[in-house]
Amino acid sequence: MIRATGMEWALAQNASQAVVHTVAGVALIRSREGSRIGLVLLSMGTAAALGVLLWGYAAGRWPGWSAAEWVTGWIWAFFFVPFFTVLPALFPDGRPVTPRWRPVVWAGLLVTALAAVGQPWDLIAVAVIVVALVSIASLVVRWIRSGPDARRQITYLLYAAGYVLLIEIAGGLLPHHARQAAILLIPIAPTVAIALAVLRYRLYGIDLAIRRTFVYLAVTGLMFSGYLAAVALLGTALSRAVSPQVALVAAAVVAALIESGRRVLQHRMSGLLYGYRDRPLDALAELRRQLGGAATSVDIARRAAPLIANALRSPGVAVALLTDGLPEEIARFGEPGPRAVEVPLVAHGERLGTLVVGPRARREPYGEKDLRLIAELGHHVAAALAAARLTAELDRARQQAIHSAAQERLRLRQDLHDGLGPLLSGAGLGLDGVRRGLGPGSREERDLQLISDHVRMAAREVRRIIDAMQPGPVADLGLAAAVREHVERCAALDVECTLTVSGAVEPPPAVAEAAYLVVLEAVANVLRHAGARSCAVSLRQEKGSLRVEVRDDGRGIGPGYVAGVGISSMRRRVASIGGRFAIRADRGTTVTAVFPLELP
Repeated sequence: MIRATGMEWALAQNASQAVVHTVAGVALIRSREGSRIGLVLLSMGTAAALGVLLWGYAAGRWPGWSAAEWVTGWIWAFFFVPFFTVLPALFPDGRPVTPRWRPVVWAGLLVTALAAVGQPWDLIAVAVIVVALVSIASLVVRWIRSGPDARRQITYLLYAAGYVLLIEIAGGLLPHHARQAAILLIPIAPTVAIALAVLRYRLYGIDLAIRRTFVYLAVTGLMFSGYLAAVALLGTALSRAVSPQVALVAAAVVAALIESGRRVLQHRMSGLLYGYRDRPLDALAELRRQLGGAATSVDIARRAAPLIANALRSPGVAVALLTDGLPEEIARFGEPGPRAVEVPLVAHGERLGTLVVGPRARREPYGEKDLRLIAELGHHVAAALAAARLTAELDRARQQAIHSAAQERLRLRQDLHDGLGPLLSGAGLGLDGVRRGLGPGSREERDLQLISDHVRMAAREVRRIIDAMQPGPVADLGLAAAVREHVERCAALDVECTLTVSGAVEPPPAVAEAAYLVVLEAVANVLRHAGARSCAVSLRQEKGSLRVEVRDDGRGIGPGYVAGVGISSMRRRVASIGGRFAIRADRGTTVTAVFPLELP
């Protein structure tokens, strides 16, 4: 077999194996199904760690160093031989493929012990190779007999075994440092294969522990191995060219660079596996940014669901609101699944609904950090939903007040116009008739004249109140006829004005009043500022809304215009009824106002 020839490369390989196998073994041994695989990895990692420690002790020539050096001469077999002979025979469920293959496991343990003895080495090396090939053959048999998932699990380890065999056979063709770097990965490859199999196919039902372990293995173990490899390479390259002090400084720089890379990589991998669990403030900031433009409860829920799913790496998130005491789902992203976490959405002591977050995997519960993040996200979503609900209630109340005031003004106008006004006019006429029957210049005649003047003054005040309540033409003629009358008056000027009416334009009084005043202001702007030759007014009522549009062919409003009193007045008037207002320049200027015909 090819072995690392330099002491630096040997130290890097053994230390990497100690870190990777020990951590993976501790993680897997927690599970009943994976305990045997974990025991093999843990024993290999422990032996490697013990070998590294004893090697350092012997190198220091401390008391008993010769005994430590003697142990390092044979303990390598216990962390090198088993992953060729024992591990393939037990993967993936910790048992041989059939009872007939159980002797392969015992044979692997036997050749491991013989390799530690080392006499005679040639025969033992042949025995190790034979048992390793048989062990890998058992893995191939298992792959043939297994289902699709198990085959994919085994394929990962077969890839690792293929890599090891490739390096053992063709590694001699590589340059020295490339060969040593390839050998450095030999003890790590099987463990990474096991971790990938468990991560992707939930082999032992301990996904959460293995995911955390894999993050540690991939980041800490590999970066540590890279550090040792870099130090070994620099030590070999610089030992002959510079002083030991310079080489030490170079090693320190490499360590600092690798540590910075480790932190960045660990941060990225943690985000890939767990989302924003370790960065809750970033998750809340992203939620605030996403909800910044949301105005309704449905919009808030639809924006929050995918963000929460991505923040927790959840397969699905749903948001349900309480309507008349019953939950009603208003947004869903993905599929939460049957064992989802349900968090009540509560604001100001009132429960608004429920946030449903699906688990990452079938057997992977959320940890304490995850649950705190879910609760905090749910709190902010509930606050946004409560604010949207209050805003909607205020809008409804304002629009109801506007419509009610318009209806009341119309009723009062009709009562004053058809009732009180004629009564006062009739009373004035009656007083005039009585006054003419009296002698001119008499006291009674003067008193009746005074009373008649007061009655006529009251009648004029009633007419003034009627005219101030609502635009007279709208109340008397209706919106379409009032707009047509105004357009016909404007057509007598230099600007050609036309009107198009689509549908039965019969809006409520508040909408009719606002629409009429918008038309008046928009047409007035065309006449005063546009320099247009024509102006087209259209009224279209359809699907619960009234669309008012005034278009001209004038010079157009500039892109950086400042809204004056007229435009601001139109925008406020439309918004007060819950409508939409827009003004744009396209070969002239187009003013558009869309009014809802029904209360929300």
